[in-house]
Amino acid sequence: MNVIDCIMTRRSVRGYTDRPLDEDTIKTLLQAAISAPSGRNGQPWKFKVITDKELINKISDLSRHGTWMRTAPCLVAVYLDKSRSYDRLKDAQSCGAAIQNIMLAAHSLGIGSCWIGEILPKDDEIKAMLNIKNSDLELMAIISLGYGAGQPSSYIRNSFESFLI
Repeated sequence: MNVIDCIMTRRSVRGYTDRPLDEDTIKTLLQAAISAPSGRNGQPWKFKVITDKELINKISDLSRHGTWMRTAPCLVAVYLDKSRSYDRLKDAQSCGAAIQNIMLAAHSLGIGSCWIGEILPKDDEIKAMLNIKNSDLELMAIISLGYGAGQPSSYIRNSFESFLI
């Protein structure tokens, strides 16, 4: 799949099969993440991979999306490392680029994903669950990953022209 097709066909997946992701696949996705551009090449991201089902369930309980999040065999918590930050907005954008790289790489490998941002106010609770004591880390997103169960829902985008100034 070429990159344009990958971008244009990626959809958020909110339901997964029981098939786990192997360690090499997860490593490939994280290597895609750290290949993202970042301001001043600061690479201000940190990642925590979560495959323990009990922990996935506990994190899912913190989200209004908990029901379908529980089906994911893997979650990745993406953190901004403020100790590596020179400009919070630009560094948050860099983390967003890393997140998008994970999701596009996953799609190219036939793996579904969903960017979960509504859980951000639960950062402290999630850090406690993950035994993260570093106060310089700020949660940017959780990404669910897995092989999709069924077809992702379709969506309607606004017209191309509506985005032009």
